[in-house]
Amino acid sequence: MARVRFQVPQRFADLDLLGHVNNVAYLVYVQEIRLKLLSRLLGDRLSRMNHVVVRNEIDYLRELSLGGEPLEVDAWVERIGTSSYTIACEILDPVGEVAARSKTVLVRLGDDGTTEPLTDEERDLLAVAADGSGA
Repeated sequence: MARVRFQVPQRFADLDLLGHVNNVAYLVYVQEIRLKLLSRLLGDRLSRMNHVVVRNEIDYLRELSLGGEPLEVDAWVERIGTSSYTIACEILDPVGEVAARSKTVLVRLGDDGTTEPLTDEERDLLAVAADGSGA
């Protein structure tokens, strides 16, 4: 398994004054999908794993407007480093075109709040959704 497809609901609150999805809502979509992906990959380990987001990057490619159906989002682990990993997403518009691409870098922290290497088990679990180009 490399890419995993999820659905994310759109909400009226996602709209800006011009009636299209606000740029901040894309980040919320990515966060929801990231948590779904990590829950699927790490299971109950996720609640015991202290990690923080250190970088978010989004390329907005197409305008989204509020539709009746949930948006589809593809997510995968793009890179696994020593103590960090990158999750990439593509948010699809209702006709299946990529509306936005994102990358989120997360770093694992130890109990003392300093960077700590991922365990071999965590690396193996994350690698299940790796795209093969940097894991």
